[in-house]
Amino acid sequence: MTFRRGVALVPTVRRVVQLTGVQDLKNLEATGELRLEELLVTSSDGVYDRLMADGIDPRSLTNPEVYERVVAYAFLGALAAQAYLDGQEDAATVAQRQFALSDRFYEQVKPRLSDAREPRVASEGLPVVVNPPR
Repeated sequence: MTFRRGVALVPTVRRVVQLTGVQDLKNLEATGELRLEELLVTSSDGVYDRLMADGIDPRSLTNPEVYERVVAYAFLGALAAQAYLDGQEDAATVAQRQFALSDRFYEQVKPRLSDAREPRVASEGLPVVVNPPR
């Protein structure tokens, strides 16, 4: 699976529930004013853009699924910011907590790049060995 802009990294709301434990998200679509799949794409695009800003090409990641929790909590943060998630706290506090979780998971799985002068991957900076003709 490649990480592409415009495609949800977390494909379904059911997967968001598996990753976060938050229930009753499908009920939010009952009014017809909210499309959760579109918000999943928007949340994925946000993480994609953040990776690009950090100098990491998301399309070259070999395991983009490690970013699923980042997308899921960014998704919940966007819902909380608009007061779609129920709770005793105000929407801003809930949104801040969800975005903080997204940031924490992002930092945990983000590839660690060394100094720009050093290779970023094992194949960079290694000489190509060619056998001379005899």
